[in-house]
Amino acid sequence: MHGILADIGIAVIAATIIGIIVYRINQPVILGYLVAGALIGPEIGLKLVTDPTSIEVISELGLILLLFLIGLEINMKMIFASGKQLILAGIGQFVICILVGLGFFLLLGYSLSGGSIDALYLSLFCALSSTTIVVKLLYDKFELDTLPGRFTLGILIFQDIWAILILAFQPNFQDPQFILLGFAFLKGLAILGVGFFLSRYVLKNVYQWIAKSPEIVVAVSIGWCVLISALADFIGLSKEMGGLIAGVTISSFPYSIHLTAKILPLRDFFLTLFFISLGMKIPLPELNMMLTVLGIVVFVILSRFLTVYPLLLLSGSGRRTCFITSLNLAQISEFSLVIASLGVAYGHIHEDIMSLVIYAMAFTSVISFYFIKYNHQIYLFLNRSIKVLGLSAIKTETDEEEHEIQKSYPITILGYHRGARALVEQIASRNPKLLQQILVIDFNLEILKEIRALNIAGIFGDISHIDTLKHANIKDTKVILSTIPDMLLKGVNNLKLVKNCRVISPNAHIVATADSTEEVEKLKLAGANDVLIPYTMIGEHLADYLENTFKQDLT
Repeated sequence: MHGILADIGIAVIAATIIGIIVYRINQPVILGYLVAGALIGPEIGLKLVTDPTSIEVISELGLILLLFLIGLEINMKMIFASGKQLILAGIGQFVICILVGLGFFLLLGYSLSGGSIDALYLSLFCALSSTTIVVKLLYDKFELDTLPGRFTLGILIFQDIWAILILAFQPNFQDPQFILLGFAFLKGLAILGVGFFLSRYVLKNVYQWIAKSPEIVVAVSIGWCVLISALADFIGLSKEMGGLIAGVTISSFPYSIHLTAKILPLRDFFLTLFFISLGMKIPLPELNMMLTVLGIVVFVILSRFLTVYPLLLLSGSGRRTCFITSLNLAQISEFSLVIASLGVAYGHIHEDIMSLVIYAMAFTSVISFYFIKYNHQIYLFLNRSIKVLGLSAIKTETDEEEHEIQKSYPITILGYHRGARALVEQIASRNPKLLQQILVIDFNLEILKEIRALNIAGIFGDISHIDTLKHANIKDTKVILSTIPDMLLKGVNNLKLVKNCRVISPNAHIVATADSTEEVEKLKLAGANDVLIPYTMIGEHLADYLENTFKQDLT
């Protein structure tokens, strides 16, 4: 077997095994790929792959495809339509973080002169957050559509724009002459302009001709990515930036979602090799190195609260939104690894700086997993701790602190999903006065604003925690409704909800939701008075409809 094929085979097998282990313990898969690379690499591993150069060549394709897909997901209309809060935070976060980072890393002894620009690179690494990790975790928690989720996603999009500028100027970092920087900027604008012109007047027509063949659409799109990447390389920009611009120029096409779905598997394969090749370069950790990594990790977390929090607060956001958005962004981006990899290739930084950012990203990825998973709980804990110490934070008119529910409502709805929304719509049309007897518990601030506009009481909280239910004062409620199926609940299921509610409110009439008939008896034994099975109810309703419609034909 040829050497490169053997190396790729070993890399894929290692990534699969370690990836499964990491996935099972609920850690970022990227961390597993880095560990796999370290285990099989020549530095601290088993030396199963001694020449990572061959894998780096192929992993570069994954890097280009990654940036191509990121470009596809950049919504330029959303950026231009962003409110002042998002624009202020998106611009200010990066600029302030760079300035603070330069001061921090200069104090640590890193240089910004004499041919060494380590402090600049480290500041750039720490200013970018991970789109992949954050979006994945927020999506799993159904928090992308919450107010903090929207701000988090918006700032990530702005960071992607900053990354485009970094890639454009990066070749001239060591010789930052105004003419060279201006020339690099003009080259970036030129390729962006050419890309938009060709996509609008040429590629758009090509897509219309081949729209009925999804496979050809994907092939043409990859070809478009290769063309713009080659063009960028030809005029002196990085191929990776070309891939990013190729994606941005067709992000508004109706085919972008289809392309993302089709290219993801191919990108993931090459990207796996990219992270493995980075893992192969990780040296054996030393005490001084790990102390520096710890300092970087602490700086990344603190820098988000020194930048995002005050900027959002000044623009009128509430404390909870400011805190959770800052916490969501407290990690180092995979984009930082891209910039570090190119920095080593350009000779701007040594591989020991690359090792620092790899270790720091790995640690912040793991920490961020728990930060995002328990972001609201962390906020509530710190908020209560501040109150215990006799301190209070500045409040704003739009502060969305949890409301103290002093009285008990006859009807309590746990989570406001489609079933609950349909119920409220029916009550609103039949007996609007009954809406005043309802309390909704949900963690989506936008939903709470929506239901309060309907004159329904709402409390912000995670229904999976019994403390939230106690705080909502459901002990005297008459009816408790759980209308969300288990498949859509995170961190809890209907069985646990019923048990918690029965403990707090022994006399309430509890209505739960089951995914199957097998779960009905378990829920009733746990204390549910009635159990809804949505799909069975749909089936029964449709069966009655069909029987009534075709009654004469069947007799």
